[in-house]
Amino acid sequence: MSFASMARLGVSGRNSFRMNAVTPKIWCPVSNRWSALALVLAAFALAACSGSDPQVPTTLASTTTLVVLGTVATAVAAPPTVTLKDQKGRGIANVWVHWSVPLNSGKVTNDSSRTDGTGLALSGGWTLGTTAGTQTLTATASTLPSTVFSAQAAAGPVQSLAVLNSSQTAVVNTAVTSAPSVRAVDQYGNPVAALPIAFAVASGNGSLTGAQQTSNAEGVATVGSWTLGTLAGDQTVRASAASNSVGAIVAARAVGGAAASVVAVEGDAQNGFAGKRLCVSPSVKVLDAFGNGVGQIPIAFTPQSGSGSVSASTVLSDATTGRATVGAWTLGSNATQTLIVTSSALPGRQLTFTVSASATGPGYTICARFIGDAGTPRQREAVTKAVARWQRAIVGHVQTTHLTAPAGECVDNIPLINEDIEDLLLYVQLAAIDGPGNIIGQSAPCYVHSSGLTLMGFLQLDIADLDLMLANGTLDNVVLHEIGHILGIGTLWDFRHNLLTGRGSSNPFFTGAVARDAFALTGSPYAGTPVPVENSGGNGTRDSHWRRTVFNTELMQGFAAVNMPMSRVTIGSLADLGYSVNLAAADAFSLLPALRADVTVVNEMPNDVADVPMWMVEKDGTKILLHIPAVPFRR
Repeated sequence: MSFASMARLGVSGRNSFRMNAVTPKIWCPVSNRWSALALVLAAFALAACSGSDPQVPTTLASTTTLVVLGTVATAVAAPPTVTLKDQKGRGIANVWVHWSVPLNSGKVTNDSSRTDGTGLALSGGWTLGTTAGTQTLTATASTLPSTVFSAQAAAGPVQSLAVLNSSQTAVVNTAVTSAPSVRAVDQYGNPVAALPIAFAVASGNGSLTGAQQTSNAEGVATVGSWTLGTLAGDQTVRASAASNSVGAIVAARAVGGAAASVVAVEGDAQNGFAGKRLCVSPSVKVLDAFGNGVGQIPIAFTPQSGSGSVSASTVLSDATTGRATVGAWTLGSNATQTLIVTSSALPGRQLTFTVSASATGPGYTICARFIGDAGTPRQREAVTKAVARWQRAIVGHVQTTHLTAPAGECVDNIPLINEDIEDLLLYVQLAAIDGPGNIIGQSAPCYVHSSGLTLMGFLQLDIADLDLMLANGTLDNVVLHEIGHILGIGTLWDFRHNLLTGRGSSNPFFTGAVARDAFALTGSPYAGTPVPVENSGGNGTRDSHWRRTVFNTELMQGFAAVNMPMSRVTIGSLADLGYSVNLAAADAFSLLPALRADVTVVNEMPNDVADVPMWMVEKDGTKILLHIPAVPFRR
């Protein structure tokens, strides 16, 4: 029933209706009669009296751009916002809007915010995550569909160049299989695209094509090609980002090419004893056309008639150095003996090693062998000259002893030993010790004969100091000095003989009678107990040398100089140890003030006596451990 129909009822009194004075044409109840009808009418009347319809959330829409561009780990330029509206497009106030980001899409400042009077809700800001690519932020309110903001996060500034193909190996003067390639990444590991990258040869004298590149979508830049230089060894290319100082090194290993020649390294023109092992086993090197060592080439060593026999007669050249060394060469009966070297890889080519053999050799034998790199001819010459010099001073055979020792028992890199040794076996190594200017060389005896004299010892020279010693003229004297320690000077004084008194004190002295008599002839004004021993410096210096303040630059004081005479005192001290010596082989030497030698010191030789284990070897080969170092010597 409409309001108009109800008005036409025309009833009066308590059953009548009257027009509402506030709202024309709208009847308001004045009586509770006909209550059912009144309730219906009341509902319509209340709705009419309220003045508006209820607001129903209808839309949640962005008021900023839905898709934006940004950079990882930075805030988007315009913080996302949304507006909540009802069915008539009016903003709805005081409604919670929730903001959320999935994993790897960064963080939002407000996880929830109320709409204001216009229906606007603020995110407060959106900082993107650290992974490049698409990231999202979602706004939700009531049961309405969510509003999703999307950002395309680009990588940040380049942080590093990651090498993709280092450690290749190729033959010298050829191109590597995989051209140098790097990936540009930001601090979060995202690839950086469109970045100019320059490549350049850093070492090895090779060549590049396509050295200027730009990173692709994956951040990768690859040079056109890399042809290695002609020198075997490590070669490198540097990649640099043009925008900053970021760079990376791509490395490759260049190996020798095809075998082109074979040359002798050492072992020729030696003197040996018939029926005995030759001191230095002949060694050759296989070279390519550029002079690089070539590995894995078979080398045959063949003794000629009357020239004895060899062990390991066919040897493959070393993969790194191209060097091949015959096994032990035991000499035959001929006075002159030859060893022929051939290779199936080099048909028609051969080398000949020639040695002289005698029934008896010099009174005292020193066999010097190099470990690993035999050094330059000039460096080997220093050892040869030092050996010959000591053999002029020591003239009597000491002992022949069979030594069996595993590799590295005394010092790392000394090979396995299983042979009869005449007098002294000396191993020489050019090694990295401690860089330039400190320990320039060091030595020590490792095994002694049952007589108490040195059977085997080692000498190390620091490769960092070799050029300097050659330049200042001290190399020969340093080698001569170090072999003196191997023979026992400063190293065997306390073994069996008690020749040192006052060890560790301010006045240590050597008590051997022959050395004392020789010191008395030097004319020294020294008034203390002879022979004065070094009382300063650390272990390996003090108590192991003659006192420099008295002896100036004599051979066995602790400082290297150009002029270092071998005095009768030094040779006499060997006699006190038990060697048969020739005092007349001493150099001219005087401590008279008017005749003192040049005292210019070039290098200190600190701690040149190495502390290593030492054994005595009985005649039957039994080894007795005499000394264990406090700190194991490993270098």
